[in-house]
Amino acid sequence: MVLDFGKLQTGLAANKQLDPRKVFTTLNRAARFKRPSDEQADVLDAWFKRRARRNNTIKMNTGSGKTLVGLLALQSSLNEGLAPAVYISPDTYLAEQVIAEAADLGVATTQDEKDPAFVSGRAILVVNVYKLVNGRSVFGVGKQGIKIPISAIVIDDAHACLTTVADQFSLKLKAGHPVYDALLALFRDELQQQSPPGVLDVEAQDPHSIMLVPFWAWKDRQTEVVKLLHAHREDDAVKWPWPLLQEVLPLCQCIFGGGRLEIAPRLLPIDTIPAFTGAARRIYMTATLADDGVLISHFQADPNEVTDPIRPKGGGDIGDRMILAPQEVNPDITVGEIKALAAEIAETRNVAVIVPSAKRAEYWADVADQTLDRNNIGDGVEKMKVGHVGLSVLINKYDGVDLPGKACELLILDGLPEVYGLAERIEMAAIEGTELQLLRQVQRIEQGMGRGVRSSEDHCVVLLLGAKLTQRLHMSSAREKFTPATQAQLNLGRQVTEQVRDKPLAELKPVLDLCLERDAKWVAASRSAVVNAPEGPPSHIDPAVIKLREAFDSARVQQFDVACDRVQDAVNVTTDKRAKGHLLQQLGEYMHHVDQARAQEIQLSAVKANSRLTKPIAGVSYAKLAPLAQSQAARAAKFMEKFLEANDLLIWVNGLLEDFSWGEEGSKRFETAVRDLGAFLGFASQRPEDETGRGPDNLWAVGGLRYLVIECKSGATSAPAISKADCNQLIGSMSWFNTTYDASPIYSPALRMEMGA
Repeated sequence: MVLDFGKLQTGLAANKQLDPRKVFTTLNRAARFKRPSDEQADVLDAWFKRRARRNNTIKMNTGSGKTLVGLLALQSSLNEGLAPAVYISPDTYLAEQVIAEAADLGVATTQDEKDPAFVSGRAILVVNVYKLVNGRSVFGVGKQGIKIPISAIVIDDAHACLTTVADQFSLKLKAGHPVYDALLALFRDELQQQSPPGVLDVEAQDPHSIMLVPFWAWKDRQTEVVKLLHAHREDDAVKWPWPLLQEVLPLCQCIFGGGRLEIAPRLLPIDTIPAFTGAARRIYMTATLADDGVLISHFQADPNEVTDPIRPKGGGDIGDRMILAPQEVNPDITVGEIKALAAEIAETRNVAVIVPSAKRAEYWADVADQTLDRNNIGDGVEKMKVGHVGLSVLINKYDGVDLPGKACELLILDGLPEVYGLAERIEMAAIEGTELQLLRQVQRIEQGMGRGVRSSEDHCVVLLLGAKLTQRLHMSSAREKFTPATQAQLNLGRQVTEQVRDKPLAELKPVLDLCLERDAKWVAASRSAVVNAPEGPPSHIDPAVIKLREAFDSARVQQFDVACDRVQDAVNVTTDKRAKGHLLQQLGEYMHHVDQARAQEIQLSAVKANSRLTKPIAGVSYAKLAPLAQSQAARAAKFMEKFLEANDLLIWVNGLLEDFSWGEEGSKRFETAVRDLGAFLGFASQRPEDETGRGPDNLWAVGGLRYLVIECKSGATSAPAISKADCNQLIGSMSWFNTTYDASPIYSPALRMEMGA
């Protein structure tokens, strides 16, 4: 006899379960899903109570099961009648992982936005973030309105989605494209006023060249710019970002450098994807989002809701990590020694090395069993999960990769993450040395450190390699910006460091084995450190970001007076001099629409506070480098007073030496290192070309009336010969010195600064 199951429902509640934990019990799950973990239960309960809020941020440590939480929250929303529902992942590889997880969990999903099951609310659409955010999004763009509505949406690994989202709002062209050539010709005079050598570098497509078009020129030439871009709106390089940018073009920055052009806004008009901003429920899931302000700047989230994230109780949901910086243990330990140790461990265990660039990956090529980039990351990671591979090098993959269990037992972060986009390079130069820059670096580092622990039962040794990375993490201000659980593991690692201080690398290997071999005493100490870590603040949002978002949104509707007031509010709450200058330039950008003369006055104030910014039309007066008032030795001694311990000084010097690496990409770091070297040696030291747009890369006052005029050709490839162009540049700098300084000083020209053994 066949039962009529419809009749069996008689007398039962007609409504579907809404509580996500009860939803879990109704699903036809695989055996591995017995019940939500304590951490997952904490978060699900808290979300259910707050589900009526439009924006919810869920913060869970890496490996604590965010995917299950996101799927249950969306299924709960569907059961409540909020359909359709969309699950967004950073890339296709991770989207496929979500679909596999959902299948085991018993949640229906689809990858087809036309699937009737999705439209009717019977399945969750799982796609990568690019599918949602692009200039021709199937969900609708701008004045097209909403083509496919969204009621509930999860942004998984929100920090990993940020780069992709920002990239969609950036128009990028290469030299030779008609728009590139026309815009460079259009703005050449204004760029020339900023820096004549800089223009020559841009025209020569110098890899390390970068110049920002002054905001007054960009805004005053909008008619020509719009006409030019509109004429090429169907070109492959223009047609995708154009629909997202056309309404905010006057609020964008235009940047040339390395044979490329970028046009991008400072903040994102994400409401040009109306289906996203119109969603009744937006859930941002993140593991290590140190700077929650990006949810406001990139996703236009409500600040009041973002500052109140959902978190599990305690920090016990993070795996066991022994985090050490070998060059902090002993500054004499070389990178080569660590490389050899990694290769030795890779003979029996999976080792992952995250490098910032393809060039750095070459250093590991002789010991690497596979090198992974965005083109082969999926297959390579799958091999690591299945069995022993050896040593895998991951290029610039600090987020969006899961390496659970034996997929990675030793993780090495080799050097600081690098910046690639022109707009990001301009901003990072403007905020160099500020707390904001440090916060962003810490966020990327913490993302990278999380790749090797994907559950509370996981373990991984994490080695932080590179003098500059070691130097950053040695700063107490940097450690304070990590999440509490990671801080606890860093502090435990520092205690380990104190016990093996100055020991050779060979004596460090048995210490690593305590974690790798799961020594009971180490595991107990590690778990205790994490469990007893303080809860920490719920979120970090720079108050200035909120004001800048309000200013940007006001400017979009032509309320430039309101925009100026909001940025002025941001200036008023900022104490760091360089950060204040960075904000003043943004104030000048909005003020130009109201009062052009006043905008120039503001820009002059900005440059006085931060010399890395755009020079105003009236120019910036150069402050001559005075002869040394003290002896060189006295100045050098005073410089070193800031280092409390000898080891602090060694770490700083190693970081300085690392910046003296040869290559075009690091030329600006090289020039900064030359400036810092001069101060370290007791000389007065400047970067005139960087600070005023004219003069040499570096200038040292070395005592008496003697000066060194330095051009840092760290990217030169013509050795032992010196190119005519380089000679001409040095001659120009010598001419500048003769004009700027009186006849009495004695100067020596120096074309190359090269550090050798």
